[in-house]
Amino acid sequence: MKRIPAIFITLLMIFSLSNSSFKSSTAQAESTYDSVVLRGSESPLDWNSNNHSLRYDEADDVWKSNPIPLVGGKKLEFKYVYDGEWMPGDNLTFTPDRDGNYIFTFYPTDERKVDVTLADEFEGKVTLQVTLPESTPEWVTPTIATSLNGFDYSLTPLEKTAEARVWKLDLVGHPGEEFSYLYGLGSERYKEARTEKRTATFSKEGAIIEDTVTEWSAIPIAESVTHNFNHKPFLPTNNDDVKITTMVEHYGRIDAGAVYFTIDGTAPEGKRGEAANGEAAELTVHSTEEKTNGLKVSTLIGTIPKQDNQVRVKYKLDVWNTGGEGTQFADTNSFDPKEATEFAYYVDQFTSPKWAKNASIYHVFVDRFRDGNEGNNEPGNEDLPYDERLKGWMGGDLAGVKEKLDYIKGLGVNTIWISPVFEGPYSHGYHPADFKKIDDHFGDKELMKQLIDEAHAKGMKVVYDFVPNHTSDQHPFFEEAKAKGEGSPYYNWYTFTEWPDKYKSFYGISELPELNNDNYETREYILNDVVPFWLTELDFDGFRLDHAKGPSYSYWVDFRHKVKEINPDAFIFGEVWDRREKINSYAGKLDGALDFGLSDTMVNVFAKDQSMVELSNTVKANLAAYPHEYLMVTFLDNHDKPRFLFEAGGDVEKLKLAAATQFTLPGVPTIYYGTEVGLSQSKDHNLVDEWKDRYFREMMPWKEEDQNLELKAFYQDIIELRNSEEALRTGDFKEIHVNDDLYTFERATDEKKLLVVVNKGDGVEVSLNDLYNQPKINKVTLQNARNKKDKVKSKKGKLSITIEAKTFAVYEVVKGKLVKAE
Repeated sequence: MKRIPAIFITLLMIFSLSNSSFKSSTAQAESTYDSVVLRGSESPLDWNSNNHSLRYDEADDVWKSNPIPLVGGKKLEFKYVYDGEWMPGDNLTFTPDRDGNYIFTFYPTDERKVDVTLADEFEGKVTLQVTLPESTPEWVTPTIATSLNGFDYSLTPLEKTAEARVWKLDLVGHPGEEFSYLYGLGSERYKEARTEKRTATFSKEGAIIEDTVTEWSAIPIAESVTHNFNHKPFLPTNNDDVKITTMVEHYGRIDAGAVYFTIDGTAPEGKRGEAANGEAAELTVHSTEEKTNGLKVSTLIGTIPKQDNQVRVKYKLDVWNTGGEGTQFADTNSFDPKEATEFAYYVDQFTSPKWAKNASIYHVFVDRFRDGNEGNNEPGNEDLPYDERLKGWMGGDLAGVKEKLDYIKGLGVNTIWISPVFEGPYSHGYHPADFKKIDDHFGDKELMKQLIDEAHAKGMKVVYDFVPNHTSDQHPFFEEAKAKGEGSPYYNWYTFTEWPDKYKSFYGISELPELNNDNYETREYILNDVVPFWLTELDFDGFRLDHAKGPSYSYWVDFRHKVKEINPDAFIFGEVWDRREKINSYAGKLDGALDFGLSDTMVNVFAKDQSMVELSNTVKANLAAYPHEYLMVTFLDNHDKPRFLFEAGGDVEKLKLAAATQFTLPGVPTIYYGTEVGLSQSKDHNLVDEWKDRYFREMMPWKEEDQNLELKAFYQDIIELRNSEEALRTGDFKEIHVNDDLYTFERATDEKKLLVVVNKGDGVEVSLNDLYNQPKINKVTLQNARNKKDKVKSKKGKLSITIEAKTFAVYEVVKGKLVKAE
């Protein structure tokens, strides 16, 4: 994806690890790990190195880190890696409430326990004692935001005293250290109505400071209002009324709600049941459950009536107490409808393009593929050491891609994915400084159009790697917004938290300010100006969408509407590096998504010799999670992940077996340039601290003596096999058998059934009687799909096939019936 991805992109990868099998989370004390390493998102931690090893405390059966400096108020995502393997599940999180050195404790018997303690000792102290206004709800716990915790109102709660409306907090620090602070009710939205910050100073004696809050800027209606896109059906058609459900945690009374919706593409607006733009539908209390300490959880349900196909439904919703004032919106919990989450869905008979279902994709990383025009190369790069050159421009360009279209076509693939070529400061293209200009290092618009026209003439589709989430900080829009502030028409195209130097950016990388795609002017520019440029002027056949989970769902509903309006057959698939639940939430807005979970599993199972059961579990989970029309784009490696062959220790047979499995499993298979000829890495990326991904993106070898031609021929064979067999492209999937080394499954259409056997162990004779739970199999003939002369027939009720070590086979049932007895 981006520059500096070795730190930040691996963060995205970790979300998908929950799709894979790992060591048991209930490791017993007597079988503790040999090593435990802490990795995380904030410096000095990172996501790649082993620099922060924990030491084992045998007495307590825990592992502890050395003190690690952290910044107060800055959320840390972290994970433990034990014996070289990531712990399963989502990242753990911790936000320190002040600057300091912290010790992390890992529990082998409770590995998801977050135990992070401050290691520093302080000689100074201060006690804050505050009297709250009578308007403060009794159920609210006040908090304090300070210069110590990054003015985060959610981190530091106060303690209730015996005196009515009086709360206190003891803090420690260095004597003479001054800090500023304000009180709140758990969120900045509910901070005290005061413009000037309060101040206090630590001392050895420990002063007691008595404060009084006279008024809050706002008072919460509920503890939380959560909708989280809970609408059913999730993929509505023109025949469906849509049920909207929201959950409210509250102490006071909540007895009403409403949903405000539009169907014309504009933003819905409304409050307390009155629509200011669009229509309003009532939310009624369906149930209320009493929890502990007086907390109630109410479910409110309403209905948005059925709409025509190809309609964008956008909506917001709020809840309130009819006997009180104010209202609260889901999921931002804001009081102002303009700050509320805009939910959306697309009404349609959701289908993905037929050609995409049958596609096999070749992923070209332009700067590293082929230098077709030395005249546009970066001067002086040739004089740098190779490892340094890999950080910059290596000379690949569109002329080189155009020159090698016959090579790509000769592999048998029918779709090319072209990496970003926006004008920008880096060779990977993911830092766009102009959305409608191709960088001179790559070529120009005319050359791109010629490339696409020639690819089309050769029967290949071409999709472009589009970057919707952010721009480069060198983009003229951002430069003007930063220079002129609110005087610039582009100021609201970004989100400045403290103009001009603090703004929302991609994973905190200041070079990548995030576009405010929920600003409708920004959105209209992208959809009505930029998207038509690539789809109409250049005639691309679709988009791979970088960091698709950055923009809102409302954005993607509008994006789909525009793309399908221009070209109903365009294929749009997203990079959503996350859990299945999150990936699946884009179904109906996008046509598909990259399958990071399967990619991780393929590396584990084939490159690292883990059990085939892990692969079976991943495939089953995918099939259970994703709609049939939502296409998962599969891959073994890519520009953000290590080369598969490197992970496999250079073992080409492992790569071949993984590729064969990829091309026979459900999904749209993608080949990352060079993998088909054995491109690996010139250096272990783990040995460098920066630009690790440079070794995932080395130059494509073009001399035959530098290519593994036998591997290339193997790829051509399995691509041709998939191209010739509809069952392998779009057929139903059924698992027949799995053990540690053997994975057997069927792919079938109404006309044909194929049996696929993948064996990563020793040679074995496979009894289909056992696999199919059939004592007798009579009058069945199998034909090898890769060698039509090879046929296997049942004899005396028995049917078996012999699979050599570390190979695969695909058989067609050409006679009789082969049905597994459940």
